[in-house]
Amino acid sequence: MAIHLLVASFWIGGMLFMILALSPYVRKLPHDVSVKAYQEVGKRYSLWGTVIGLPVLFLTGIYNMKTMGVSLSDLMNFSNPYAATLHHKIHLFFITVFLAVIHDFYIGPRSHLNKKFRITARIIGVLNLILGISIIYLAAKLRMGG
Repeated sequence: MAIHLLVASFWIGGMLFMILALSPYVRKLPHDVSVKAYQEVGKRYSLWGTVIGLPVLFLTGIYNMKTMGVSLSDLMNFSNPYAATLHHKIHLFFITVFLAVIHDFYIGPRSHLNKKFRITARIIGVLNLILGISIIYLAAKLRMGG
């Protein structure tokens, strides 16, 4: 449970840092310097957040599910509020993973090429932050019993 919370905090905290601290600062730099800064920070965060963090969240999430006594068949049974909330949380997680992979390995690295990639990278980044906050809300709801 502790590892899951720590990695989730890193994931959301990293996105908040990128959107609220790094982006406003880097946009003020000359274009070539800002591109280099985004690319360097993006590569490092992708490694720790997407390549390492998301699989760890998945594995620790499965472990937490088993320790809470929730089976895969329970996830399909919406009569149990806990399992129903967990079902929604898992769906949002998979959408987040999909968007993170597209952002980190296709759109983001090309964001310096044109405005379309830059705007798309920004939209996906903000959308993933919103999804992450939604997942945290569902996690808090689970903690309260479902």
